Amino acid sequence: MARSATLCAPVTPFSSPQYRRLWLSSLVTSGATGLERTATAWLALEAGGGGLAVGITLAARMLPSLLFGLAAGTLADRHDRRRQLLVVAAAGLPLMLLLGWLVATGFVRTWQIVVFAFAAGCLQAFDVPARQALILDTVPRAAASSAVALSAVGTRLTIAAGAFGAGLLIPLAGVPACYAVVAGLFATGALMVSTLRVRSDHRSDAARPSFSRALRSAARLVVDLPAVRTLSIAGIVCEVFAFSHQTALPVLARDVLAAGAEGLGTLNGAAQVGGTLAVASLSLLPARVRLEPLMGAVFVFYGAAIVALASTDTLLAAAAVMLLIGGCAGAFDTLQQTLIQLAVPEEQRGRAVGVWVLGLGSAPLGHVETGLMVAAIGAPGALTFNGLLVLASAGILLARAPAYRPGGQPARSPGH
Repeated sequence: MARSATLCAPVTPFSSPQYRRLWLSSLVTSGATGLERTATAWLALEAGGGGLAVGITLAARMLPSLLFGLAAGTLADRHDRRRQLLVVAAAGLPLMLLLGWLVATGFVRTWQIVVFAFAAGCLQAFDVPARQALILDTVPRAAASSAVALSAVGTRLTIAAGAFGAGLLIPLAGVPACYAVVAGLFATGALMVSTLRVRSDHRSDAARPSFSRALRSAARLVVDLPAVRTLSIAGIVCEVFAFSHQTALPVLARDVLAAGAEGLGTLNGAAQVGGTLAVASLSLLPARVRLEPLMGAVFVFYGAAIVALASTDTLLAAAAVMLLIGGCAGAFDTLQQTLIQLAVPEEQRGRAVGVWVLGLGSAPLGHVETGLMVAAIGAPGALTFNGLLVLASAGILLARAPAYRPGGQPARSPGH
């Protein structure tokens, strides 16, 4: 009877002390991310003078995901994930202080912003696989979906706080102050991660393949597993044409909405609030609800929302649409991460997240494309064009992958 009672007891991520510690450290780190992204986008717009500079800067920030995504995921499977996060934080602290100093001197150039954006992207590429894999290290598998969603809730909420904070801090104290705060948040997050104590059976030396072999096996996940392949293709399309809407936001805020840095912070913050609400809702979904059709619907709404953003002409209207866009982005990310980890054997979860990070590496193409479109036809035209492409891609997914349609057959699990 005792065993039966234990099995029937609800499993919640917050019942794990290690999950709580990881969750708190992620809040601090994501707050720094929201602050840094908004400050860097505004800096690129002001120093570079247009949407193309913003696009190139954001492209440079995402390029490391393409270059190092699989390697970072493989490292997370073979070595101490906690230590990987500590190394990332230790590297981020001097990086942000140096960029803040350069901006404060008044001699920062666009190429320097691009180089630092690339370096910040390297930090993110190695942080994400280790952090996401650690989530499932700290909770039972039955709580995996809720744990990922709850982590997304917390991180997106604090990214929103960071974005709003940047919008307020830039007019008051300037961009350099943003980077000083980011450096302090990196240090705080590192202290929190240092207290984690998690199991390490995924790094057992028994029959452990070489790094190169493990890296090849990570790449083969896309080839061998149809579920991973479908998720990867959908993710790449979303990165190129949907998530790249961020490149248009600084120009939209400054030139269309006449709202300045505060407006950019409001738009970024509204997106993160929408993402928070979406992933909070996902964390409450019953386990019996299939995630594939939900992701298909999110794909459709994402494209429609981007088209709607193009027609806004006031900050209030744009912020309202950004709530929906952020909700779609948050839901898509969470569903894709969860499905891709559940589609592989447990010992390959870090590599599965590495595949997801590799998909993020397609973002530079989208940011450059959007930057060129903004320069050529303006922010509204670029948003309309990309939004329609997202809608078309979502239609193709629903037509060719029955599992993502309402009432479609569920995809098979590994080994079945």
